Amino acid sequence: MADTIVVATDGSDTGHRAVDFAATLSKELGQALCVVHVLMHGRPTEEFAKMAEVEGLVKPARKGGGTGETADPATLDGLFPSAEDEVGAARMIMALGEHIAESAKKRAEQAGARDVTKRICAGDIADEILDVAETETADILVMGRRGFGRVREVLLGSVSQKVLHHATCKVVIVP
Repeated sequence: MADTIVVATDGSDTGHRAVDFAATLSKELGQALCVVHVLMHGRPTEEFAKMAEVEGLVKPARKGGGTGETADPATLDGLFPSAEDEVGAARMIMALGEHIAESAKKRAEQAGARDVTKRICAGDIADEILDVAETETADILVMGRRGFGRVREVLLGSVSQKVLHHATCKVVIVP
């Protein structure tokens, strides 16, 4: 029997609920927990801005001009001035992904989860989640019903549906 729980998070409120649920399972079942975050390449700037705001990155990233005043970036271009070029955008995505994964790991540890590790991946979100679940020989995979994706009308997000249909382990979808 596998002894690992994998939880996928994108930093959304639903992702936080998934981490909380997975941490409780890990604590109660005595299983290790692996937090996975898939980098959000190709996402619209508005989704990055929302993620940065939700994760509390906007305020800490503000910089003053030496006068003690802080800038209040209205867009991610203000937060990450080099986001216009590909290298700057890639750095921004990695920094945000690292922050989301590390925050989720700490959240799970504080909730009593056991042997918490984190994995950061890039690629098709559902495929990467499925690959981590397989690599970790997950007994249970936990994820939110939907996160920051654009389609809001459907009951399950497209990533959740794909994972649910292709996973070889138990899948728990958290609302």
